[in-house]
Amino acid sequence: MNLIRRLREAPVTVGLIAVNLLVYLIMVAASRRVLTFDETSLIAAGASGSNLDQPHWRWLTAAFVHVGLLHIVMNLWVLAQIGVISERALGRGLLAATYVVTGILGNVLSNGLAAHSAQQQISAGASGAIMGLIGMATTFAWRSGQRAVARSLAFNILLVLGVGLSLSAGGVALVDNAAHIGGLIAGAVVGLVRVQVRRPAPRWLDLALVTASIALTAAAFAVVQFSGT
Repeated sequence: MNLIRRLREAPVTVGLIAVNLLVYLIMVAASRRVLTFDETSLIAAGASGSNLDQPHWRWLTAAFVHVGLLHIVMNLWVLAQIGVISERALGRGLLAATYVVTGILGNVLSNGLAAHSAQQQISAGASGAIMGLIGMATTFAWRSGQRAVARSLAFNILLVLGVGLSLSAGGVALVDNAAHIGGLIAGAVVGLVRVQVRRPAPRWLDLALVTASIALTAAAFAVVQFSGT
């Protein structure tokens, strides 16, 4: 209940959750599946992949596409928590922009490594962007003297990476470690830059970043859906 109350004060986080849910519901309606989606449904929705000819717009749309019910529930639960922590402290505009940028960069690294190793891989999910938000919040908390918060967030980072790498080492291809690491590094850089500016972002900048994030995301989905690239 406390998380729900705090979400009322985090409109950008709620918006990100809503977009992810909307994409999932559209996929359910189109595929008539609920628990999990096949590769065809994922690609049609906007997932990216090393075997796709022009994945560039998909690097962003993939950050809103999930492979199934459990995947989206887990990701949105974490997104809600890190969002309410970060949105007021770091700025609504920065939260939106960081989700978009780290989601893109996570998928860039994932697809790039897969292509380099000649593996065919489909990337989908908000986890790269979420790791970006966690990376931003962790570095900001550490450099601004909030060491207890930073340690707690760092523990979660190590847990996610540890589980993901362990599964991959065991031959279980369920976690996109490259997207996690790419998003995390990009987010950490954003946090280091943000801590240098102690004052809250001006309202016009917040609005501009949110608007730009919405416009870029809408454009990416439009291109993917109408051109098939």
